[in-house]
Amino acid sequence: MVVFNGKMFLKIIEADNLRATEHSTRYFLQNPSTVYVSPYISVDIDDLPLGRTHTKEKTTTPTYNEEFSSDVYNGQQLHFTIFHDAALPPDEFVANCTIKFENIHDKKSDIWIDLEPAGRIHISIELQGQFSDSVGHERHFKRNKQAFAQRRFAVVRRVYEING
Repeated sequence: MVVFNGKMFLKIIEADNLRATEHSTRYFLQNPSTVYVSPYISVDIDDLPLGRTHTKEKTTTPTYNEEFSSDVYNGQQLHFTIFHDAALPPDEFVANCTIKFENIHDKKSDIWIDLEPAGRIHISIELQGQFSDSVGHERHFKRNKQAFAQRRFAVVRRVYEING
């Protein structure tokens, strides 16, 4: 498994061909392909939130030009999720995609990524750091025998409550 350690600079430029899902348009009589969405993009690194863009009102081709930067430690994948900013929560899902850091071949890339179920996103990413083949330091818990022995002889006080 390839992981990335270092600094990441991400610029979300634009999205294209976004469509509302059939689930989000279940109460409307219109065709889902003609419904405009108010999208925003949520960015996660290995299920940890990095940030979110501003909402663009009623469009299928939003332009963002927003930048994010983060220190990445043992990063494996970058996850983009696009939501429709609904008037009442929860926000409706529009599309998502995942990129593995190992698939970014150049340290500086300007790429289009296909979204599921429809659409694509244009990003620019710059990586400053190094790739390694495996996760370096695993956590190992050691048993502290002295603390266990001290706790064994602890005095336990019990309080009994008597009503009436």
